[in-house]
Amino acid sequence: MPGLVGIISQSILEEKILDEMIFSIKYQERYKIDRYVSPNCLLGRVHIGTWNPEPQPIFNEDKSLCIFFDGKIYGHEIQLEELKERHNVVVGNDAEFCLHSFEEQGKDFIKRLNGNFVLAIYDIINKKIIIANDRLGFRVHYYAINDGRLHLAPEPKAILKDPTFKKELDEEAVAEFFAIGENWGEKTFFKGINVIRPATILTFDLNGLSKETYWRLHYEPDYEKSEEGFVDDLIRTLRKAVAIRMSDKHRYGVSLSGGLDSRTVIAAMTPEQRKDLTACTFGQDNCDEIKCAKKAAKKAKVKEHIILDVKPEDIVRNAEKDVRMTDGRLLLAMSFVHPTYERFKDQVDVMLDGYALDLTLGGFHLTREKMECKSKKELREILWRKWSNASSELANLLNPEFYQRVKDFWPATFEKEFDNTISEHPGNIAHELSMNTHVAWMHIGDVPPRTYLEISHPTSDPEFVDIWRRVPPELRIDHYLYRKFLKRLSPELAGVPYQYSMFKASAPLFLWKFGFKYYMGKQLIAKKLFRISKGKILLKDKHGYVNFEEWFHTDEEWRNFFKEILLANVDGLDEILNQKYVETLLEKQLKGEGDFSRRLMDITTFKIFYRQNFLSH
Repeated sequence: MPGLVGIISQSILEEKILDEMIFSIKYQERYKIDRYVSPNCLLGRVHIGTWNPEPQPIFNEDKSLCIFFDGKIYGHEIQLEELKERHNVVVGNDAEFCLHSFEEQGKDFIKRLNGNFVLAIYDIINKKIIIANDRLGFRVHYYAINDGRLHLAPEPKAILKDPTFKKELDEEAVAEFFAIGENWGEKTFFKGINVIRPATILTFDLNGLSKETYWRLHYEPDYEKSEEGFVDDLIRTLRKAVAIRMSDKHRYGVSLSGGLDSRTVIAAMTPEQRKDLTACTFGQDNCDEIKCAKKAAKKAKVKEHIILDVKPEDIVRNAEKDVRMTDGRLLLAMSFVHPTYERFKDQVDVMLDGYALDLTLGGFHLTREKMECKSKKELREILWRKWSNASSELANLLNPEFYQRVKDFWPATFEKEFDNTISEHPGNIAHELSMNTHVAWMHIGDVPPRTYLEISHPTSDPEFVDIWRRVPPELRIDHYLYRKFLKRLSPELAGVPYQYSMFKASAPLFLWKFGFKYYMGKQLIAKKLFRISKGKILLKDKHGYVNFEEWFHTDEEWRNFFKEILLANVDGLDEILNQKYVETLLEKQLKGEGDFSRRLMDITTFKIFYRQNFLSH
């Protein structure tokens, strides 16, 4: 994936390591490469040339500082003009703005940046580097300290190109992955290689590495503000956020689903902006997701609506590539994005994304049970029930000796992250925990698309975020204020059905709840019929964009793909996984005795990752 790579050390470095790091993440010939080489610092940028295409690094006037910058920032035009009065600004892009801002304000300028980015400022005289990312950590990058060296890269495999780095499996990360299907915090499958968490500033110099967090997503409800006041501010700030992100001459698109988030981004656009917009939707043929997206695109009067049918072979044939690119951190089920975005990139430079608005403003995971907790301890027990249920089969799935070593890792991670929450209302604590763990991990999903084009998130704009995080949970639950906001913002798009309920967003809440229960009941009946009939009655589910469980019964290539990987004995994996249990899960899946598709995809993802990284052949 495009991004920044580098090694910084107090000792002499070999230039060829930088070349190998760059080559390991250069997936396409069209990528552009920038380099900086000095005895103690090797830095590079791999990029597609859309944002800040000018060569880097950029130096200050006396060449004592230089900067590499990947991403985009917004709303700093006035400050840039002011800097021009005091500095010799040559390029005037985001990188140069950040460099001169650092000269005047130090690290504090980072706290005020609006955008998604990662930057590295190198102090040539003092051999000191500052690395920072945006408030929500959209551009996933990793760091490691090894043998007195700091490593930086957008993929762990680049760090591993340093021959002094010993490649080892992180057992804590493995245990957590099989417990919940993801990793929280800094963990990766490689011991010693860490994710740079959102809103982080790393400083590395003669004294070693220091880390600071300059912002944390949490909720501060404002009970004095009226519903209309919130709606007014949400509309104003989102329109502004969309406008500044579409102010240049790039070709813009929206990844349009059947949900609310993507259509809300379109709703904030002017009619003129929509006329130049390409909407992109993927899913199984004629599914509800596509039906809703078609209606939304028609109502919005976008320039073009591209619809791509997702087939099992799209995943099967791209799984190896996807696992390699994400180093096993993203479920292989998303591998279909490669042929999808290969098509999109011919018509879109920047894809706009609705970033988790369903969860933040919509209160998707809020429940009355969480809202009515009397204490943080009670909430902890409720949340732990959910996450412990997800990890309940670990004792069967893992090798007994391995399980005994790692069984306490995941509960300890949960406790640590829960204790780090600073919101006060139980509903807000639950959302803060989810946003800073699960949703932060989800940014790994941007890695494959960013191989082809840039992604921008208007709903992450600081002004807009600072409005929705002050909305009381009583107004967020059941999408209450979200629906009111969307109806004011765009009545025509609020009138399009919401994929989860198949009732329009402006419909009464009781109809939404009925729709949710209806589709859940329909799916439950279909599964029971399939099991009772021993596979003879299969009612196809066209509700979601794909149905992984169904493919196990209808698609031979899909079945054979999983059989080949799951039934194979892989050297060394018997010390981690209980192979007999894996085979039992697959057998039950194929017989229709339960839906274990997600678990089987987790195991398959890890097996591919392990084979790619820990088998010499």
